[in-house]
Amino acid sequence: MQFDFNTYTKEYIDNEAIKKFASKANEIKKKFETNLKELKWFQMSEYVDNAELKEIKELAVHLKETTDVLLVVGIGGSYMGTQAILSAMLPYFKKTQPEIIFVGTSLSSEYYYDLMKYLKEKRVSINVISKSGNTMETITAYELLMKMMHKKYTKKELKQRIYVTTNIHQGKLLEEAKKNGYRTFFIPDDIGGRYSILTSVSLFPLAVAGIDIIEFLKGAKEGRMYLNYASIYAMVRTILYERERVIEAFTVYEPKLYYFTEWLKQLFAESEGKDCKGILPISVVNPRDLHSLGQFIQDGNPCLFETNLYVDTCRTVTLEKYHEPMHDIEHLVLEKVCEAHTMSGSPSNIITLDSINEYHLGEACMFFMMSAAISAYLTDVNPFDQPGVETYKELIAQNLRVLK
Repeated sequence: MQFDFNTYTKEYIDNEAIKKFASKANEIKKKFETNLKELKWFQMSEYVDNAELKEIKELAVHLKETTDVLLVVGIGGSYMGTQAILSAMLPYFKKTQPEIIFVGTSLSSEYYYDLMKYLKEKRVSINVISKSGNTMETITAYELLMKMMHKKYTKKELKQRIYVTTNIHQGKLLEEAKKNGYRTFFIPDDIGGRYSILTSVSLFPLAVAGIDIIEFLKGAKEGRMYLNYASIYAMVRTILYERERVIEAFTVYEPKLYYFTEWLKQLFAESEGKDCKGILPISVVNPRDLHSLGQFIQDGNPCLFETNLYVDTCRTVTLEKYHEPMHDIEHLVLEKVCEAHTMSGSPSNIITLDSINEYHLGEACMFFMMSAAISAYLTDVNPFDQPGVETYKELIAQNLRVLK
């Protein structure tokens, strides 16, 4: 990975501002050298088990032979990281075998009606994911789908088709898995959903899709060497935030990375957005959005900055008109857009991946998780809880009880 936090931000970041946060950032970095339970995702040896990885790979082979569609049932961190990696890795016009469909992200009856119709003649398996075991959106989808599964398969067959990823200690899903003999994967106690991309939450469905999870984990492990850069990025973000840049546009020029920016939105918003603090993350895909959001970024309220996630090497085609590879033209657009936006008051960071593969995506995941945690610590909020999310859940639960 390569990092440019200077070319298009130097007018906004001075030495005094850096000095203000440097000491605190150094103290925060020391947290990563200890065995703090909330940073267990950083200490990968604590939860990535070789025996489980071997079993995941064996089960992935089994599902390829027996399943047309794997339904990944979950919401938030239970699916967003998986979809981010899968979307980045897959060719544009090719489905995986088995096909991976993410379910439980909406309560649309139109969607479920069409889904049931689509699955009617398919061989289906389910991976339901919920750490608490009682996430409303997840359980609603799971119960609906299990009615279909009980009609399609015997109880014996379901043992080979239902996979439960949940809390190791308790919960509705754990009880059902034990009762029916479903295969279970466990989410470590101290790892929240948005930091669970390196656990079985994502590793199992990614392996089924044909992703090399070993290379992915290797990249994440090596990504820890970017801790200093993660700290610098967190300081830059915090300085810009103090200067009323309250929105961060995660911008990509490769559409395959769109869902990666969706994962980044959750990672940063849930980590920082507390106590009336935090930067609002949004997603931008250029050049598409240069013709919509680009107008606002160029001439609108100077309330944001951009962090561009760019890919250095990719397959390409050559445009005869310009005698240039299209990827070179794309890079020119990136530079000139950053230049134009900076001139109008919207500074830009650039983070470059060497290429899109499992290893480099693993690096990027670790880098951004470190950055999100440090950013939250810099503004004195807990990076690992989400109390605001619980409010709507409780209100819904109260009203569902009334309906019942």
